[in-house]
Amino acid sequence: MSILRDLERQKKAIESEIKRLEEKIALYQEELPRLTERLAEIEEVIEHVRQLPRYQQKPTMDSVPQKEE
Repeated sequence: MSILRDLERQKKAIESEIKRLEEKIALYQEELPRLTERLAEIEEVIEHVRQLPRYQQKPTMDSVPQKEE
């Protein structure tokens, strides 16, 4: 195979790889706003749930009380 043919083959392979990556980037750019919005929603719910008495952190005890015999 001549050098020129080899270089042309490499060029086509790189062009194909670039096109494939550009398509992936376009898909990720479409997906990113949706995921960012969902993350914000989840963070909002987490903050709301943390305010509920059931989920508020209780003070920790230094030692566990021993069972009386």
